[in-house]
Amino acid sequence: MPRARYDTPPPALWRLGAAFKALREARNLKQIEAASRAEMTESQVSDIERGKNNPGWLLVMRLLSAGLDANLHDLAAAYEKVDKHERH
Repeated sequence: MPRARYDTPPPALWRLGAAFKALREARNLKQIEAASRAEMTESQVSDIERGKNNPGWLLVMRLLSAGLDANLHDLAAAYEKVDKHERH
């Protein structure tokens, strides 16, 4: 079954994407660099960051560990820093 895709992402999914983007930018990585390191496509990373794709657990872990050299603690901290009322 394909992953859910959203035109208007739910707030929690949007925050998750914003947290991934913040981690990537803090490491001065382009989407293509993080994607390549995680053996993903740039469009997968873009969709996750924009909250357009609800990634599965294994994809989240692969992007975190291989793509961003980060862990769940880093992601949780970044998620908490995202203003839940602000959308870009």
